[in-house]
Amino acid sequence: MERLFETYKEYFRVGAAVSGIFYDEEGFLKKHQAFVEFMKTHPRPAGMPEFKIHEPPKGPFPDLDILKRHFNLVVAENDTKPGNMNPAEGVYNFESADKFIKLAKDNNQDIRWHTLLWHSQAAEWMFKNEDGSDVSKELLEERLKNYIFTIGNRYSKDICSVDVVNECISDKKFTLRDEEDHSKWLKFLGPDYVDKAFLWAKEAFPNSSLVINDYNLEIIPEKRMGMYNLVKGMLKRGIPVDTVGLQMHINMERPAVSEIEKTIELYGSLGLNVIVTEMDVSVYADFQPGKESEPRKEYTKELLEKQAERYYELFECFKKESKAGILKDVVLWGITDRFSWKNNFPVPDRTDAPLLFDVNGNPKPAFDRLIKPII
Repeated sequence: MERLFETYKEYFRVGAAVSGIFYDEEGFLKKHQAFVEFMKTHPRPAGMPEFKIHEPPKGPFPDLDILKRHFNLVVAENDTKPGNMNPAEGVYNFESADKFIKLAKDNNQDIRWHTLLWHSQAAEWMFKNEDGSDVSKELLEERLKNYIFTIGNRYSKDICSVDVVNECISDKKFTLRDEEDHSKWLKFLGPDYVDKAFLWAKEAFPNSSLVINDYNLEIIPEKRMGMYNLVKGMLKRGIPVDTVGLQMHINMERPAVSEIEKTIELYGSLGLNVIVTEMDVSVYADFQPGKESEPRKEYTKELLEKQAERYYELFECFKKESKAGILKDVVLWGITDRFSWKNNFPVPDRTDAPLLFDVNGNPKPAFDRLIKPII
């Protein structure tokens, strides 16, 4: 079987996110517990059932063999987020990140770091003094800077690309997130916190591309322009952002490929690179305001063939934007459907099938369509 990354080696690297499930069952449970906490702070639409945590599935798993064979770029799905890396003042959890780095190096894969600054799964202790009162701006800046340099000092020599700031654009106002959009960074540090994070990251990760990453940029025009205005201003101020990351959690219905092209070319017009950072293609087109969620579908041959054509059209778009010198990487958010974050989200107890390999690790029609593109 031909390797996926070799099919696209003339265009871009093809990556995948690695989940903590590969390390131990305890890690799997911790990941899902973190997601439960995330759900508590992100209210669901009225009528949405309560999220239920599930027992970890039993191995053996084919995911590591698939990862080694078909991907030349990797990122940790959860293990390298700040809340996991630095759970308390003076306490660092390097174990899972070290295992992730070793795994990638053993496979001769390039490595992305996700993420240095995020409002969710953050190192929450940073915002409080020992007595529980709010921390000062000066102390929070010092803590954040120390965190970025600690991570950089340990891992920068191995990292080719780092998500410096993740999901900072508001879904409501299309400017920097505030507390209404679940982020404390703007309140505590003011609007220049993004600039400072990138300046520190440039020192801490001198050989890495510096990425600002967000979701729905290819779907919501106002959010797309909010990010455009932010990075345009950063460039004018001499801030060393060089790449916009499009998460690309999409489905088989939307957005149109033309919208994705428009998004990539908009950021490319600023001289920035673009990468796809967290791609999956859900077989459900729901979770839209005013629409009820779809019940679980049967993953029929016809449905999977439709998904395959969607993946093919998207990768053809990516090839075009790579030829234009803009698009550099495409990363899938997972390896097999078994461990996709889309299982049980946004609808509890409903599975999804958004990736290239099924729950047993078998290639799906989408994989076959990508590995043998029509010339």
